[in-house]
Amino acid sequence: MRLVTWISVFMLLLLASCSGDDPIRPTPTLEGTWDLVGYTDHGVAGATTGSATFRGNGTFDILGTVTYPGEPVDSLDVSGTYQVVAKTVTLTTPDGTGTWALMFSGEQCDLTRIGSDPPTVIMLKRQL
Repeated sequence: MRLVTWISVFMLLLLASCSGDDPIRPTPTLEGTWDLVGYTDHGVAGATTGSATFRGNGTFDILGTVTYPGEPVDSLDVSGTYQVVAKTVTLTTPDGTGTWALMFSGEQCDLTRIGSDPPTVIMLKRQL
């Protein structure tokens, strides 16, 4: 009978240690539609508009504009494929392939080009 009591106490302690106030959050995913909220090209920030869509079939589109200080508005119309591995994404377009570090924070995601110094960063906010 003592064994049953100890097992019961152990199970209660185990359950108590596993519970908490923090909800279990799903792993962030790049898949979905995002607002383009910022773009920094080699350290120079541009004002941006537009959206990015990352589909479950591994394709993406980025449509919008970017304007750098003192420059005319540039159109963004980029399509290609993507592959996420751990905390990086490889974007492949007709112009080439680049690997970007992913950083999720709530409904935002920053993609920072690996090997770019000063950094090139795409800032996205998930559309709700």
